Amino acid sequence: MGIFGALTTAISGLRAQSFALEHVSDNIANSQTIGFKRTETSFVEIVSESTPKQQGSGVVVGNSRATNSVQGDIQRSDVDTHIAINGDGFFVVEGQSGVTDGQPTFEGIDQYTRRGDFEVDRNGFLVNGAGYFLKGLALDPITGNPSGSLPSVIQITNDLIPAQATTEIDYRANLAALPKTAAFDPLIPNSELLNPAASVRGGGATLLADAAAVATGTQSVSTESDFLTNTAIAQSDTLTVNATVITFGTGVGEIETGAELEAAIDAITGVSASFNSSGQLVITSDDADTDVTTAASVANVNTVLGLSDGTTSATNLLSQGITASDTLTVQIGAGALQTITFGTGVGEVSTLAELDTALAALTGATGTIDVTGNITVTAASNTDTITVGGNTAATFGLDNGVTNPSFTDLTSITATQATTFLEGTVAGGATTSFDAGGAPVNVQFRWGKIDSVANGGTDTWNLFYLTDTNATGTDPAWQNVGTDYVFGANGQLNPPLTTVTINNLTVDGLNLGDITLNHGTNGLSQFSDSNGTVAVTDIDQNGYSSGELADLTITNDGRVTGAYTNGETVEIAEVTIARFNSDVNLQKLDGGAFSATEESGVALLSGGGEIVGQSLEGSNSDIADEFAKLIVTQQAYVANTRIVTTSDEMLQEAVNMVR
Repeated sequence: MGIFGALTTAISGLRAQSFALEHVSDNIANSQTIGFKRTETSFVEIVSESTPKQQGSGVVVGNSRATNSVQGDIQRSDVDTHIAINGDGFFVVEGQSGVTDGQPTFEGIDQYTRRGDFEVDRNGFLVNGAGYFLKGLALDPITGNPSGSLPSVIQITNDLIPAQATTEIDYRANLAALPKTAAFDPLIPNSELLNPAASVRGGGATLLADAAAVATGTQSVSTESDFLTNTAIAQSDTLTVNATVITFGTGVGEIETGAELEAAIDAITGVSASFNSSGQLVITSDDADTDVTTAASVANVNTVLGLSDGTTSATNLLSQGITASDTLTVQIGAGALQTITFGTGVGEVSTLAELDTALAALTGATGTIDVTGNITVTAASNTDTITVGGNTAATFGLDNGVTNPSFTDLTSITATQATTFLEGTVAGGATTSFDAGGAPVNVQFRWGKIDSVANGGTDTWNLFYLTDTNATGTDPAWQNVGTDYVFGANGQLNPPLTTVTINNLTVDGLNLGDITLNHGTNGLSQFSDSNGTVAVTDIDQNGYSSGELADLTITNDGRVTGAYTNGETVEIAEVTIARFNSDVNLQKLDGGAFSATEESGVALLSGGGEIVGQSLEGSNSDIADEFAKLIVTQQAYVANTRIVTTSDEMLQEAVNMVR
């Protein structure tokens, strides 16, 4: 081929480098284009026919090499509908062919792109910056599963989502083992219960505790004192203690020393004597029913002993305003009248301790009295009344009359009973539910403990809901759910209750029908809580009112999700990702799109990379790399021109040979 062959090869080199320059130019121009895939140049040698030992020059051809599988940088975006793919795959899109009646018409051919700057247009379509419409699978609004398997153009409508009536309420909570209701009083048994037995409690009494009588001399005499020798007491003088006469002297049965005086007083029934650390004579009655009375025949006896004539009274009920033969009567329900009579006779009561014993012996009730004189009487049954009478009730702070139990029926609570009900229960939370028309219904719950292990039964609760906020008189205000929640010693329901049905739940005239309370496994428990309240851990329902579309987001799992003015979010469609066995053989189209070719294979609509929400994939062109390739391309082009020039000079010399 010779010189002409070299010239031909150089010309092909110029064409190939010019082709490479086009790619460099395209890559630099699109270095900021979203999802752009740069094009590399592959140089291919085409060899002419020749023998190995006489190899002639061939030509070079520049071929395009795609970088569709090379990931660009993923950058954060502030637009909720911008998406990127991290990994393999392409968004499925479709181009617009025209407009009919103001609506776009489509080409009907799937195309593919990595450009994810989709935004909602005026017709509700998701369109990227190059004008391609995003395709995906519609989602079933009930199951959330894709409807079908062939992607279609996604269109968002502004239709209202219809209201959904509440059918279920998820409810989980811990009930304090000891509910500290407004009516709870630690001094009254079972006052934490919603419907305890009737109980009356006196208040304001200021009685002194039971105490023996004590008469103490003011002079120091001690057991060693010799009254006849060293004091002013004379023989035959006497001291009378509780009607027993003690005579001073040296005769038989007479006393002359302190030790003999102590022994003589000790021999008197109901009293005893001792000398304190100061040597003073102390005369003490044996119980709170016995007084100490002393009298001296002459003043000298009282002077020597430091005593005075008179009575030192024991402290008991009869010494504090209650008179012998006074009574306190108690009647439980329709039972017999039970009478407590005060006095010191057989079967009568004179001390606080004796009164406490008498109260404990009441039939059909338990009764106690504290050390200050306040009486508490509680009926054994929560259906019995307590009737208090007698002329001593006021002394103990009691009112004569009938005390009724709080409730005779817990099925529903009337407006008249509402105050007592609220004082005997604890708040259980509230949730806004919805009827079939989307009207909000505020469902309020309260818990009442109706029995306890401490009461001899089981830890049992009832749940109530507010049925009428405007109830008056005997109108029902609160309604019992109708289920006993019984807790075992481990704080768990026994038997277990995972769901409970509230039949015909109605609030202020709005009927929700039958509502299922979902407690789940161990969703309700009863454990100690110092606050004494109900700790609600979950209260939610499945209804909502109608709503308008307020916002649109494409999530990281590729779900096109609408946020509505009623607070609901609805998954509308699922973005489809297509991948190819040979994505480098896709055909480039305008706007960063591609079409499938025979070499790329058909689109595979499964697998692929992950969608990243609120993000965009940048161009995979790097300007620094492109400028480096530009320099190499330029130098190669210049070198090929030198071959052309040299070939021309050599041909000129060959022509000059014939001159």
